[in-house]
Amino acid sequence: MQPIIPGVPRRRPWSLLVSGDLEPSGEVLEEITTIFELNPAIPGVELRGDGKWCTVVRDYPSGHTSGIDDALQVIFAEQPEIAEVHIYGSEARAAHVATHDAPFWHRDGKAIADINAQMQAGKISPAEAIDMLKALFESDRA
Repeated sequence: MQPIIPGVPRRRPWSLLVSGDLEPSGEVLEEITTIFELNPAIPGVELRGDGKWCTVVRDYPSGHTSGIDDALQVIFAEQPEIAEVHIYGSEARAAHVATHDAPFWHRDGKAIADINAQMQAGKISPAEAIDMLKALFESDRA
C-alpha cells in the first residue's frame, strides 16, 4: 500500500465513466466528482435533457479491491490486539467482519483472491473468472 505523505493529496482510485448520448461539460463532470467524493454511497447519477441522457458512475480499475485487503492485513499486523474490523453494510451488501484469519473486505474475499490467482496463473480464462465472480456477487442479492 502506498504511504500517505503529509501535504500530498491522495489520488482517488476511480475515474468517471459516462455512457449515453448527452455529453456533460468538464465543469459538470467536476461537480459530479465532488458529489461522489462528498457522498461515497451515491452509486451514480443520470443526466437528462433535450431528449438525451447519460449515466455517470465511478469506474474502478481491475483488481482495485486488493488494496483494501492489503490495508486490512496491515491493520492486523500493526496492532495484533485488533481482533476484528467491522465493515458496515449497505442496501446492496450485508455488513461483514474481517479477522486475522480472513483479512478481506468482502465476505467472499478468500474466494475472490483465489479466483484472481487462478486467472493470473492461467488456470482459468478471464471469462471464466468473471462468471465465477458474478456467481459470488449474485449471492449478495439473494
